[in-house]
Amino acid sequence: MTSGWFITGTDTEIGKTTFSVLLLDYLKQNGLKVVGFKPVASGAKSLNGELINEDVHQLLKHSSNHYKINQINPYCFEPAIAPHIAAKEAQVNIDFKIIKHSLDSLVSTVDKVVVEGAGGILVPLHDQLLTIDLCEFLSLPVIIVVGMRLGCINHALLTEQCILNRGIQVSGWVANCIDPNMSRYSENLKTLKHLMRTPLLAEIPNQQTEQKTICWINKEVLIKE
Repeated sequence: MTSGWFITGTDTEIGKTTFSVLLLDYLKQNGLKVVGFKPVASGAKSLNGELINEDVHQLLKHSSNHYKINQINPYCFEPAIAPHIAAKEAQVNIDFKIIKHSLDSLVSTVDKVVVEGAGGILVPLHDQLLTIDLCEFLSLPVIIVVGMRLGCINHALLTEQCILNRGIQVSGWVANCIDPNMSRYSENLKTLKHLMRTPLLAEIPNQQTEQKTICWINKEVLIKE
């Protein structure tokens, strides 16, 4: 049984955190202890001398136990810019070994860890290292969040192909309707279901409220793994 998943997406701001939170809640409802983990976050506010990213705050809020911010988010940068640029400006080297050590310490306290990446799968974290390199280093299967909007078919297929070409397992993908006015949504979804090589796990309808909902399609995959 896997210790968790690495959640990536077809772009930034396409619902990785939304899905990660819904996944954490689903797993808790099935009696599992869980924790959300964000290795690298950029875009944060200082509170009592500590940088807190909103995505990290949501992951912490939906985890089973109480953890300190730095336990679930080893690297956090204030400006909302590309992580490798933020790290360079802060004179910080993002060390995969430190991230792995933080993750390992969490794995021993829960049944499942939901790891949320930054941006898309090829976002740089260092001059020579990309998010996909971190994904491979952590040895976790991937779930791809597809932001359903014009252009999503190309982005989704490229993301999936890139990950599979590296020999990394993909558990499946999630369709998140980020554009409420997307033309031919059902036709695009049908095309993706036909062309993607991994299963559709869930659909997230477009929502403007704080209370998020999800339509699970292959949720049993998440319990069996």
